[in-house]
Amino acid sequence: MRLHRRAQAGFTLIELLVVIAIIAILMGLLLPAVQKAREAANRVACQNNLKQIGLALHLYHDTYRFFPAGYLHQLPLSSPTKYHRMILDRFRFRRLVINAAPGWGWGSLILPYLEQDPLYSKINFNLPVETPTNLEARTAIVKTYVCPSDNHTGIFTVLNAINNFDIADAATNSYAACYGGYGPITQSPGTGLFYENSHLAIADIHDGTSNTIAVGERASLFAQTPWAGSMSGGSVRTTDGAPTFQSIIEPATVMCLARAGNRYLTDVYSEAYDFFSPHGDIVNFVFADGSVHPLSHTISPLVVQALATIAGEEIIDGDQF
Repeated sequence: MRLHRRAQAGFTLIELLVVIAIIAILMGLLLPAVQKAREAANRVACQNNLKQIGLALHLYHDTYRFFPAGYLHQLPLSSPTKYHRMILDRFRFRRLVINAAPGWGWGSLILPYLEQDPLYSKINFNLPVETPTNLEARTAIVKTYVCPSDNHTGIFTVLNAINNFDIADAATNSYAACYGGYGPITQSPGTGLFYENSHLAIADIHDGTSNTIAVGERASLFAQTPWAGSMSGGSVRTTDGAPTFQSIIEPATVMCLARAGNRYLTDVYSEAYDFFSPHGDIVNFVFADGSVHPLSHTISPLVVQALATIAGEEIIDGDQF
């Protein structure tokens, strides 16, 4: 008696194509939701970074009775003037070459209050940021200074402002301290909480700490800057592929500082010394009281300028800030 083997059931080619098409449609529907959830988580993580920075600033203030300097600058003994700089008019397409030594910025000064004591101990604050001795310290990645939505983070090379030669490698910072309202970051003091050798206390904030920006986002995808501080003769440049219409080169002072400009936040014509966020429609800020607030990209530039200064009683459209 002959036995007949039963044919095994299987998918036809058409059935396989239909299944693949259905899976592709489902993935297409799910992907935006996944991306939206990931971005929401990234925003929370970014705000937490700023919360930690705000707490560190207050712990520093509790210790020294003032906030850290925007960056430290000590002139050579041979310098006859307060500012050992060559200052040229940037609005005539010239560049600024600035001696910022030693240049250590707020990001390095608050390291002990971010539980980064081992990294802090590696820094020789008597030598400039860019010296080979400080290579290991300045190229360390500090997670608190990295927004998870920010790309182009990591180690990059700081270039000279004029002839583009390499100055030194450094790790990026997704955040910048607030120099103040609209105006070039080449004069000291500024109108905000941080500038060259600034040591302002809470009592100096006439606006009130809840109305004054301390630190905000400036994404590396927009302009790469070192968390360690400012490097003499260095520059801050609009990152290749940045979501802006122009490429700008700014001086060494901008490495630690940003200011509230006369354009809307995340404007496509933003310059390298502006605040700028990878989150698109908002920019996260920590205020001088330690609270974190996202500001909409549609908020009036005049309001942001008022929040960026330590002065009080600014009148904007009839409202006092």
